[in-house]
Amino acid sequence: MNPAQQHCFDLVRSHDKDRFLATLFAPESQQPHLLALYAFSLEVARIRHVVSEPQIGLIRLQWWRDTLDAIYDGTAAGHPVAEALAAAIAAGNLPKQPLQDLVTAHEFDLFADPMPDITTLEAYLGETGSALIQLAAMLLDPVGARGAAEAAGLAGVAHGLTMVLSDPARRGQYLPSGMTVMAAIAHARRRLAEARALLAHLSAGVRPAFLSVGLTDLYLRRIERSPDQPLAVTQFRRQLTLWYHARRDSF
Repeated sequence: MNPAQQHCFDLVRSHDKDRFLATLFAPESQQPHLLALYAFSLEVARIRHVVSEPQIGLIRLQWWRDTLDAIYDGTAAGHPVAEALAAAIAAGNLPKQPLQDLVTAHEFDLFADPMPDITTLEAYLGETGSALIQLAAMLLDPVGARGAAEAAGLAGVAHGLTMVLSDPARRGQYLPSGMTVMAAIAHARRRLAEARALLAHLSAGVRPAFLSVGLTDLYLRRIERSPDQPLAVTQFRRQLTLWYHARRDSF
């Protein structure tokens, strides 16, 4: 593991423990590339937490769009996540558009505008979550990933909506007006069931890309039990749940 990949390893381990733990069940040769992809997503998503005003956030998002252009032109350098991401893109022949769309989707985070409707919310979750699953599937099994897009779309919405619900402070912006917590839980469960119905059609090679989605049921039960509290689940319980799904090639 080179220094850029080590940086991504440390970043994801510290700030996205679920995907970090799930990555440990993927083939060792692909783990640095998966972590680079997740580190990129983290860097973009946390911009809203580190800027004092939307315009500064937009500038930082544009920097990532420009960096993606440079990566695909073969000229990116100077940032450890960008360096590791460039290697992952090359290894998986990943397309640029989903990565660019992920950056653009996070513009929504910078403003106080409410989510207008469930269709817009699902589009946001698709570009920020489902795309990560599909790109990870491409890294793991390029051929099998061709048949994973629908399942990735549904699974990303289920998992992404659950993570919105896990933080009561985020719900006001991300849940559409009129959508209650219980209605959102039901919607997440519906999308998860639809994704799981496609499990038999997924190649064994792509299934580690879906593994972190296996925590969705656990999280939804906890949220349902204590809807006004931030989600709190021990790492041991998360590891046990991931191990259970990894043993069964499920999510």
